[in-house]
Formats: sequence, structure tokens, C-alpha cells
Amino acid sequence: MGSAVESVTCCEEMHKAFDAKANGDVQVGELPAITRVTGRVAWYVYQGPYQDISSEGWDVFWRKFATANLKMEGAPGDVYVCGPGCHKEDRQEKMLTILWAPVV
Repeated sequence: MGSAVESVTCCEEMHKAFDAKANGDVQVGELPAITRVTGRVAWYVYQGPYQDISSEGWDVFWRKFATANLKMEGAPGDVYVCGPGCHKEDRQEKMLTILWAPVV
């Protein structure tokens, strides 16, 4: 059985890039090319288990989006930065998902 450190190596670079923003403020701008999302978007890094993404991820994103008085211009989406298999040891508590919506 591998250690917790070994279990997250499949998304270690993503954690270096996004951990500081996890469950923080909504960001506005362009996402890194690796996400394959283009254009100006509002985005939020949700850190937590997939089973809680509706209540702890999207719900928080939309509340922060509204507070920032942003205007959506297109359909929202998400980017699974980490796969659940990378976070078996921590029961997905550190798994990252970027929630985003195109903005004016």
C-alpha cells in the first residue's frame, strides 16, 4: 500500500498551481491553457469530495459570483483537475475541481 504522498503524485503539479486558491475567492480572467477553457471566465477552485460538489462547490461559486456582480455570458462548466483515484487516501478531501462561467 502506498503512502498518502504517493497517492497524489498524479496531480501534484495541479496542486502546486491551484491549492492557494482552493475554496477562496472567485477569480476573473483566463484559465491556464492546460484546462482547455478559453476566453474570459469567472472561476472558483473547489477542493473537496465529488459527492459535495453541488452544495459545497457550485452553491458557493454562485453565491460568490452574485456578490461580485458578474454577468454570465454563456454556459458554465467544470474542469476536473484531479481524478478521484489520485485521492483515495484522503477520501477526496483534497481533490480539486475548477468551476467556471464565461463573463462579459
